[in-house]
Amino acid sequence: MPATSAPGPTPTLPRARLITSLDTRPQSLALVVAPAGAGKTTLLAQYAATVAGPVGWLRTLPSDADPTRALHRMDATLPDGARLLVVDDLHVVEGTPGESVLLDRALALAREGIRVVVGTRRTPPLVLAQHEFSDSVVVDAEQLRFRTWEVERLLRDVYHEPLPADDVAALARRVGGWAAGLKLYHLSTRGQPLPERRRAVAALGVRSALSRDYLTRTVLAELAPELRRFLVRTCVFEVLTAERCDRLLGSDDSQAALEELERRQAFTVSHDGGRTFAYHEVLRAHLVAALAEELGEHAARGWHARAGRLLAAEGAALDAARCFARAQQWPDVHRLLAAAGSDVAVRGLDPWADLLPAWFIAEDPWLVLADAQHRINEGQLASAVPLLRRAEEMFDGEPARARCRLLRATVTAWLPDGPHWRGHWSGWLRAATRRHPMVVVGEAERLTGTAHTLVRAGALLLAGHTGEAARVLDRAAPTDTAPADAALPGPACRLLRAAVALAGGAPDAAAAVTAAALDADRAGLPWLARLARAVPALGGAEADLKEAAAVVEECDRLGDRWGALLAAGCAALARSLRGGPDVEEAGRLLDRSRQLDAGVLAAWAQALLALAAARARLPDAEVEVRRAEGTARAAGVPGARVLALAAGVPGGPGRPAGLSAVRAAAEQVGLPRAAMAAWLDPGPAGEPGRHRPAPATPDSAPLTVRCFGGFRICLHGEPLNWSPLRPRARAVARMLAMHVGRAVHRDRLLDALWPDTDPATATRTLHVALSSLRRFLDTHLPGEDGESLLYRDGDAYLLALPTGSWCDVTEFRLALHRATRLGVARDPRALDDLRVAVAAYTGELLPEDGPAEWVVVERETLRRQAADAAAQLAEAALRGADTAERAVAMAARCVEIDPCHDAGWRLLIAAHGDAGNAAAAEHARRRYADVLASLGLDPSLAAAPGPAPVNVDRRIPPPRSPRTAPARPRTSSGPPA
Repeated sequence: MPATSAPGPTPTLPRARLITSLDTRPQSLALVVAPAGAGKTTLLAQYAATVAGPVGWLRTLPSDADPTRALHRMDATLPDGARLLVVDDLHVVEGTPGESVLLDRALALAREGIRVVVGTRRTPPLVLAQHEFSDSVVVDAEQLRFRTWEVERLLRDVYHEPLPADDVAALARRVGGWAAGLKLYHLSTRGQPLPERRRAVAALGVRSALSRDYLTRTVLAELAPELRRFLVRTCVFEVLTAERCDRLLGSDDSQAALEELERRQAFTVSHDGGRTFAYHEVLRAHLVAALAEELGEHAARGWHARAGRLLAAEGAALDAARCFARAQQWPDVHRLLAAAGSDVAVRGLDPWADLLPAWFIAEDPWLVLADAQHRINEGQLASAVPLLRRAEEMFDGEPARARCRLLRATVTAWLPDGPHWRGHWSGWLRAATRRHPMVVVGEAERLTGTAHTLVRAGALLLAGHTGEAARVLDRAAPTDTAPADAALPGPACRLLRAAVALAGGAPDAAAAVTAAALDADRAGLPWLARLARAVPALGGAEADLKEAAAVVEECDRLGDRWGALLAAGCAALARSLRGGPDVEEAGRLLDRSRQLDAGVLAAWAQALLALAAARARLPDAEVEVRRAEGTARAAGVPGARVLALAAGVPGGPGRPAGLSAVRAAAEQVGLPRAAMAAWLDPGPAGEPGRHRPAPATPDSAPLTVRCFGGFRICLHGEPLNWSPLRPRARAVARMLAMHVGRAVHRDRLLDALWPDTDPATATRTLHVALSSLRRFLDTHLPGEDGESLLYRDGDAYLLALPTGSWCDVTEFRLALHRATRLGVARDPRALDDLRVAVAAYTGELLPEDGPAEWVVVERETLRRQAADAAAQLAEAALRGADTAERAVAMAARCVEIDPCHDAGWRLLIAAHGDAGNAAAAEHARRRYADVLASLGLDPSLAAAPGPAPVNVDRRIPPPRSPRTAPARPRTSSGPPA
């Protein structure tokens, strides 16, 4: 790779949480400090890809030890107008004058407003010594470590070779989240069947050929022989201190050796300033095997036993037990667990799973209890109960037996038809899921600490009092902990706070959700970490909704029924704000709630079902509405009752009074205005109720908004003259128009239209643009009852069209939604909706905005959906649902919209053949071959017979639109517009 060029793109998982961390202080130096293979360069490349404008990339060379050469190369690397400079591999000039010059110049550039990010294996001494570097942003090896859910995404979405959840957890544990270890695992198992890949994970528990060569080349080869010997002999300790190593080795210089290993980033870290150290799990596995090779199996076990005796004398009973387990001295392990097993049970069986044989675990009551705790942490509550009962029977002492009974009572309360039990704070929260959550809010005053916050806020949310729940969460200090159970209430509170912020459109909420997921991971709560992956679905993005669906499936596989219910609930609630959910989804959610005896959640699901039925214009919609209102009233869930009332607002003359009553009830409960606006929106099937006006069409609607093929708003057929507005105000209008009826947060507008302006100035400019746009719309397009079409909801804005208006993007989305709900294979009416969608799509979304970041992703999504809809129509016509001529027309429309639509070309060839036009079929085949050749693919693929089933994956790679950088979080200031 050239020394001044960024590395080319490689298949990897986007590290959004780390990119956000690097962006926290733009005018400070940022450092990525980690050992070899941790993913530093990959992260730097991903971060560079998010920056708009030129980027300088300097790969440090040994010759850069010369300060003059180093400075010349850095300045030569920096292009004019650069927004970012990346300095990679700084460790190769460690301790030289060149390093000092590079760092000083980097700091000066950062102060000038150029972002500078440095990648290195070791923290430069200059950064530690000089005050000027004290505000540097540092991403270290612990932050780079792949978490379990990131490993699952990497295998599923990048490598396309997923593993079962237990194997994913084992892989993450055995390679310690090491990026190179995951890559080496993939390379060694690529293309192999699942059983072979699972066996490869199990083999990682011992010394692995995957890592041996890599560690020898990149870590051990750089160390002096005495340091390598020190590593091998001290690998028997999981937590190393100088005193332990000195006693084991009979030396007095272990502190210096440990500090040198950490300084060299030799897979050695200290998180407490050098008091204790730890080797990376991959390195330890390698060293343990090397110890056995060097001493022989028998002597190596004796060395582990020696370490165990030292640790036992020190009072570190569990660490000693682990050493004795490696020495296979099982009586000593039993003895130590009997003395300190309580600590084992707190974290569950995970830390011991790779160390102890199954027969040993089954014989020890503390390990049986730890196994039960492991199931609880995974959300597998039903399978934990028999283990708790068995552990209780195995214990001799009453305190341990009582502990098992308490935990069993806590778990049993969450099972279907479990007892109503309040002996633990979680019992109060469970009660809030059954009936009358507001009663629990009052009773929870008896609780204290974080548990009080979690129960009270959770019960308020279940009741629908979102505003008060947010205030309770905001008032609670993030560091609040409960005396005994802070491991769960703390992370759960932070996730709940982040979820509320995300649902409210807060710009930094996504980062808060990620941080809460990391908290759950550190606390050893996989079920909560999984749920955190589903929470982003509340934002409504399609990718997040798909991830929530994946979480539901994963929870179902693992037996985490509550996790599946909550993840499905996040997705259904988000869809209810965007024209959904469909009846089937709401029905499944209702079934899940009833199966878990969660009456409050069932009331919400029943209300969502009523909303779906009303939007779908089902014959029994009014029955569902009455049933939902009765269920919500009986369960004491005021928020769900308001949702049911919103679903049942009648059409015709009684609608204004109905809307007024629902809005008043929503205000009393404290439901967000944006949610109410979405629920009261007619949705995909039109206005709820029996008396509906005829649907608006482009010809009949007095007001039409078009975003496909060019932006234009017409009143009674006459286009508006936008010249009185400034360009930025017109851009705001276009951005709101592509999201008609949906709120767009203020910070999203700022990031899209004023990305390079400081927040205060950008906010003032936005307010001016919004004010002028509101005056323009009020003058030219008066709304109903004199209301403005530009509506503000908190920190968000939306364009609310009057009844009878028509918008092509809205028509397109709703038609696709109806078609998806009905199913082309199940209901012929879906074809009519697909025809409406294809007709509405008259060209690219807002072409006048070119490659603007805020439009390209949505533009590409809608284009693909339109091409898929046309392909589905062509396929249906070929099956006999329409004429061969219609099949030709729709297939041609498909490839016109998306020239790289593989299925579309095959359908076009087949349609011409069915129409008896062999010449046209051959012409289409040649055009298809030309497209394949232009993309570097084999043109003979065009000769493959027959059309393929239509799905979103049937496209010819690569994507045609450029990848866009995710918007950076920003904080707006200034008064509201």
